[in-house]
Amino acid sequence: MKKYDYIVIGSGPAAINLSAGLKDSNKEVLIVEGDTFGGICLNYGCEPKIFLEGAVKTVLMSRQLLGKGISQPATINWEDLMKRKKQIFEAFPENVKKGMQSNNSDTLIGMASFVDSHTIKVNDEEIYGEKIIIATGQKPNKLPIEGSELTFSSNDVLSLDSLPKNVVFIGGGFVSMELAVILNAAGAHVEIVEFADRPLTAFYSEHVKDVVQEMEDQGIIFHFNQAINKVEKNGDKYVVTSKQGLIIETDYVVDGSGRVPNIDKLNLDGVGVEYDRGGVLVNDYLETNVKGIYAVGDVVSKDPLVAPKLTSTSVFEGEYLSVYLEGKTKAPIKYPVIGSAAFTFPQIAQAGVNVSKALESEDYEVINYDLTPDFFYTGTNDYNAKLSLVFDKNKRLVGASEVSQTAADDINNFVDIIGLNLDKREWKEKFLPIFPSIAYKTRDFI
Repeated sequence: MKKYDYIVIGSGPAAINLSAGLKDSNKEVLIVEGDTFGGICLNYGCEPKIFLEGAVKTVLMSRQLLGKGISQPATINWEDLMKRKKQIFEAFPENVKKGMQSNNSDTLIGMASFVDSHTIKVNDEEIYGEKIIIATGQKPNKLPIEGSELTFSSNDVLSLDSLPKNVVFIGGGFVSMELAVILNAAGAHVEIVEFADRPLTAFYSEHVKDVVQEMEDQGIIFHFNQAINKVEKNGDKYVVTSKQGLIIETDYVVDGSGRVPNIDKLNLDGVGVEYDRGGVLVNDYLETNVKGIYAVGDVVSKDPLVAPKLTSTSVFEGEYLSVYLEGKTKAPIKYPVIGSAAFTFPQIAQAGVNVSKALESEDYEVINYDLTPDFFYTGTNDYNAKLSLVFDKNKRLVGASEVSQTAADDINNFVDIIGLNLDKREWKEKFLPIFPSIAYKTRDFI
């Protein structure tokens, strides 16, 4: 039986940074991947999505300025865009694998399952690990409805060679909202069916309303308070039906009901590793209830207000665990201020104390800013640009939320201020950003 000091199951961002952190440890490390090296983010998630957003944002900005300086808006050639996307991303899995090998980690393709707390089976071979780290991430959810097998996932959407004429997304989370903007901008008629009364429930509701309004202005149709119970095939069409009586005929149905922990093939019950619907349960050192078995990244069950399931969180956990396993720290993991964003159009982003939560407490003050008069936003006809800042009783900035075409980058300007716990005087003394960017204008906001 082959023996390793560390076996990592999964090869996404958490595993990549864990491998890098163990490079000079002189330990035997094995990375096992059951699908594609690099995981969801690099192959089917945030990286290809942000690549496509480059063209999509250009097109939508040109439409915003039609008659305001732009006479001919840009258009997307979906086939050309996807051909380029596939050419660029084709090499990623092999590059990730080679990167791990250069970190002195062995790599292996195959589905891993636990035999006992120190042994996994891969391709009918048993392998021993002194410590085993679960980093399998999440996978697209499949709704338990009639015709579920007829639906496609976000993975499928990001590999579409040709653009469907009509598309229905089931669910209004990050994945559906972002992909809906992309497909609609490319020329598809898009409808989103959501069980709740609004999408993007993790974000400030007032800013979400602005996102929905602009997406509707772009031609996207929303159906709220609808529970899908059936998808049927009717010739070359699909028919989507809700319990409330909604019926939509379409060419393509995407189950965008979220992602679930990718743990069903690991045999966690066989070794007694505890988990819940959010994922694997760990302590403050990312160790499970079974000594020597750890978990990192999106597969971990955690409080979304403290540690949202984002690539940046996974990277942070991978870095922490590499240091902890090698005895370079004995401290429990302590999460920093984590910014999050939905790359819709407009974007919505936030960091620190959630605005909705702050409004429910007397411990915070929320100040709202209309950004639209600023030339930075007027220049692109960003007609819904708004910023909300949360201050504690000591007048220190503790939270921020924004809706705008540039919300992700804008909110990043506040993450440092919140994380470093700087007051207004300290910030103004130590930072003088570029004018007239939004970063400079934070001097007025805080």
